[in-house]
Amino acid sequence: MKIKILKICFLLLFTLVTKNSYCQFKYSAKVEFGHLYYGSQLIRYDRVEPYAGNFLTGKGGFNEINLVNGIIINRFLFLGIGLSYLKLENAKGVAPSLDAELLAGRKKLSPLFNFKFGQSFLKNDLGRKKSSTFGEFDFGLNYRFIPELSTYVKVGIQITQNTSFLSMRAGVRF
Repeated sequence: MKIKILKICFLLLFTLVTKNSYCQFKYSAKVEFGHLYYGSQLIRYDRVEPYAGNFLTGKGGFNEINLVNGIIINRFLFLGIGLSYLKLENAKGVAPSLDAELLAGRKKLSPLFNFKFGQSFLKNDLGRKKSSTFGEFDFGLNYRFIPELSTYVKVGIQITQNTSFLSMRAGVRF
């Protein structure tokens, strides 16, 4: 049993070393902090009485913490899978997503474009749960300290649950 575990550990260690040494793909991760400002309802519903079950209303935006793990291809393209924690005024939840980011230059300060697509799972204060697909497009500036460490700011638009948001994010990629 111990020999089998030792063989598996050696195989995993050997795979990680050779992957990072001789591969065109490089593992990377990024941590983002963002705030989404409420834009507008894309589809308006006429309700006779106020409904306490609304998730996304015009009462400000919400905060988000996002962790994305992925790979860098040719120093320009980042592809990853992320998980976000969302905190709204009257709800909270998580949002797994697919993330694609393109750096448009090799200089220390370069523009970046980001596309994110995922599913959000929210639960409001009344215990009501809701799930919906979201999409986001951002653009911004990336500042590279060293090749393995950079920071960025970006602004964009997110559409989810028939609502649009202006997203402002800052993050670190390592």
